[in-house]
Amino acid sequence: MDLEALYDVPAWEWPEGTKEKLLALVQNRAAPREDRDMAAELLSDVSVMDDGVAEALLNIAADPDEDPSLRGTAAVALGSALEYADVEGFDDPEEAPITETTFQKIQQKFYELYHDPRTPTEVRRSVLEGSVRAPQAWHRDAVASAYASKDSDWKLTAVFAMRWIEGFDREILEALQSRDPDILYQAVCAAGAWGISEAAPVLENILGADEIDEDLLFAAIEAVATVMPERAPDVLEPFRQMDDPDIVDAVEEALAMAKGILSLEDDGNGAGR
Repeated sequence: MDLEALYDVPAWEWPEGTKEKLLALVQNRAAPREDRDMAAELLSDVSVMDDGVAEALLNIAADPDEDPSLRGTAAVALGSALEYADVEGFDDPEEAPITETTFQKIQQKFYELYHDPRTPTEVRRSVLEGSVRAPQAWHRDAVASAYASKDSDWKLTAVFAMRWIEGFDREILEALQSRDPDILYQAVCAAGAWGISEAAPVLENILGADEIDEDLLFAAIEAVATVMPERAPDVLEPFRQMDDPDIVDAVEEALAMAKGILSLEDDGNGAGR
């Protein structure tokens, strides 16, 4: 099984039996850790997630005898299912990747792992990154503590988490000034998630740079839609003319989102007249 090749294929187009092979691989302690890591990442796709996959990943994340890096990968891999369930709910069991019982079990175990001093730091950070995708009451203090840390890895985790945990506009704006490219990227994503208008100058500076990291470029394009929807057509027009179809597609999606936001705002104003 070519694990690398699977990253380029939508999960619903995988050959029959691929999910089962990945599940067996991720649980095989004799397999190379790098292969188990990739299997865990691939199983994070909500289209192949179910209670069985979630249980396997949770067991790895919680197992003190497993490699901390693999435990962290397994914890993060559960994030997409948590977010889907948190947003869509459980009214339609056939659509939900995991049951409500499994959802609650994951969140409870993540809470315990994060607050257990015996849990390796790498695992605690990953648990927080996975868990915040379905916000809980304890997350705000955890994110604030992580951001206040002098450890750059914890700060990076905090800014990542601010995409989902509200009330950190000031910290996000501060992180937008970071010289750490990873923190800057996460701050741009967070600013876009919350539509923080004060982030507009930073986005314009990023988009106006002579050289832009590709991931940062796509994050900034997406963020423009929510941060400054009324100016999105003008700001993004230069990128609309590029030869790269991926960039053009990203711009079109951002413009459609901006148009939708402005339409909702107009409807709101109209209703008040």
